[in-house]
Amino acid sequence: MCRILLVEDAVPEAQALRALIEQHPCAGAIQLESCTFSQVRKRISQGPRVDALFVPVDAPGDRPTCGLDERAGIALVRELQDRGDLPLTVYCTTRAAYTSAVYGTEHQYLLLAPYSPTEARNALDKLFGLLGHRAASPLALRSNGTVHIVDPVDVVYVKSMGRKVLVKLSDGRLLESYAALSELEQQLPGSFVRCHKSYLANMEHVVQASADGLVMDCNEAVPVSQRQYRSVRDALMSFSAL
Repeated sequence: MCRILLVEDAVPEAQALRALIEQHPCAGAIQLESCTFSQVRKRISQGPRVDALFVPVDAPGDRPTCGLDERAGIALVRELQDRGDLPLTVYCTTRAAYTSAVYGTEHQYLLLAPYSPTEARNALDKLFGLLGHRAASPLALRSNGTVHIVDPVDVVYVKSMGRKVLVKLSDGRLLESYAALSELEQQLPGSFVRCHKSYLANMEHVVQASADGLVMDCNEAVPVSQRQYRSVRDALMSFSAL
């Protein structure tokens, strides 16, 4: 599953862009969300993890005197990049003059309106290719002096314990490793959902879900915070439909 966040209030021809995304051959594997520009930081920081961000270069709140490299969309991407929260990024703009300004920040594609179906598909194909590579990458977890190479599909859940994480594997093992939950969240594929500030759960292993928590196929329960329940429920519904 690829979770895409589309900034709709400022993206030129936002409805046309949404339609092009929904027409992609892999649309069934896309969970498309939208928000306003002012909500982007909060949405990304609170989870569930966003895999890709479609963001306008020219966004509300820009000062008229801003230089090309100071557009609000570029500033947002630079801020997320600096704090390590930047998803894969597609810039959107109506102004060809911005095509050089965006290259001071990390991004995977730039779409120039009016959006071409071919270009939109190329952007999504690139995102899927990058996410597929990321999903296929194994985790290297150091535990008790040993490095364990773990396939993400075998991870049931991850629990944060201060400066360590506890990783539950489908074979019953528990690996305790020095790592930050946020770092692992960036490495793990879209089948993982942040269900609690201290937990990531692999939806591949969920057998039951309620406001009280998730029951995993290892017969263990993983908590779901009240704030996260709706997004976790929606993520599970989308995931089960793939």
